[in-house]
Amino acid sequence: MTTSTFDLSDPYSDTPVTRGSLRIGEAFAFAALLAVNWSFANAVPSSLFSFTSMLLFAWLLLIVGRMTAAGLILLLPLIITRGATLLSLLVIEAGAYMPEVNRLGEPGDASASFVAFTSLFFLIFALVFRQFERPFIAYARSPLLDRVVGLLGWPVVLVCMACGAVAFLHGLQSGFPLLAGIDRFLYRREYSSGVVLILLDNKFLFSAVLGAVAFAPRFAPLLKPAAMMTFVGLTGLYFLFGDKFFTILSEVAFFMMPLLLQRQGRLAGTLIRIAPLAIALLCGSLGATLYIYSGYGRLPLDRTTALVGERIAGQGELWFVASRDARRVTNWDQQLVDRNIAVLDDKTPPASAFANGVETYYFVQHYAPAKLAASFRKNQGWVQLTMGTEAMALVMFGYVGVAVIMAFLGVLVAFSALYLRRAFASGFPLSLFFAVWTSLQVYFATQQASLWTIGAPGQFNRLLLFVTFEIILLAINRAQIMAAFSRNRAADFSGGRAI
Repeated sequence: MTTSTFDLSDPYSDTPVTRGSLRIGEAFAFAALLAVNWSFANAVPSSLFSFTSMLLFAWLLLIVGRMTAAGLILLLPLIITRGATLLSLLVIEAGAYMPEVNRLGEPGDASASFVAFTSLFFLIFALVFRQFERPFIAYARSPLLDRVVGLLGWPVVLVCMACGAVAFLHGLQSGFPLLAGIDRFLYRREYSSGVVLILLDNKFLFSAVLGAVAFAPRFAPLLKPAAMMTFVGLTGLYFLFGDKFFTILSEVAFFMMPLLLQRQGRLAGTLIRIAPLAIALLCGSLGATLYIYSGYGRLPLDRTTALVGERIAGQGELWFVASRDARRVTNWDQQLVDRNIAVLDDKTPPASAFANGVETYYFVQHYAPAKLAASFRKNQGWVQLTMGTEAMALVMFGYVGVAVIMAFLGVLVAFSALYLRRAFASGFPLSLFFAVWTSLQVYFATQQASLWTIGAPGQFNRLLLFVTFEIILLAINRAQIMAAFSRNRAADFSGGRAI
């Protein structure tokens, strides 16, 4: 792996760019093993291929990390959810029951095919990210922007503290879902306040902004521990409000991104040093999850374990049923295509998606038992299944369509990650707000088959606004840097030195 500092077009930037290359022989070997793994899983189904798929996923992450360390860091939320999906498919192919689709798991090629499409997705992402990383972080900072960012440090942390304090007081009054045994979605709909919803719906944004303050070298020493303690306090609140294991892991990932980006050249050592904290958070998240699924302490351990197993199976169940029931190389379901496009023109796309039975609601309509389907309808779209993009693509377009869509999403996620990369390099809270928001819309499209999050006119207009803002900020930064560079040249010449 080679390391270089991006200082050619931006004399003010000290943002590192660490990347290596993918060897042709390794690429062919990896692709061949993916094909062999899928072929054997299909020909002689066995739960063994769930484990080989997990090993191939680990190899994939090593390849992406060598191609672009920053890309791997910014991909962490998707790595977490896709790793969880592979774990879920392992449990399913070991025979777990999936109550939401009323199926009993069995060995097959779901894990093998899922890791194959994930590999295409991640490798396209890595190729695009490493190609455009340098130009994307050009002129991310300037002396003027640094002064503004420095002035905003304490106000940002104090706003986060205030939101956390208001949410905590509201929880004391209305009861925290974790302690009161209230379903978190019911709580949000019936008992929550505006500030609580802002905090819960934007937890990744709060984490990213606090991480940018906590790990930025240009902030005062007292401000950094304040940002870290605020993050710890907010994470505790998310537990109390019922957020689950993998949501907390993704929230922690956003907080740690600025630190990992600074140390991307020694990423392995950094990960080892923060491992104790990560393990502690993992144990806390797992403990809270077990407590929730035990009926808040009412159920015995064996029943709790069974419920947790069913919940784990929920992460990969849609791909499992789709890869069983829609095994076509090519397909084109015009009716489903029209229903997805119709959502884009609606004033309230989420409600329209629910009404039209697209995204993960398609699988609720076709697979959920009657009583559970009625519960979904009663919730009016507040609750949905997860990880539906590949499954929906397979139903609509067949395996070739899944490959095309995952390649497209690889490009899309790469550009949203590049935007986030630039925002972390600048540390400007408003840029971080825009970049995290953009990343989350792409994330939902990638996970939930939510076309409207990136294709609805309102969403598209917001993205254009963000791009315009960043172009203006880029022009200001470049003018600042070039003016300072010209003054330095003039001073050097007047002092009798030429550079």
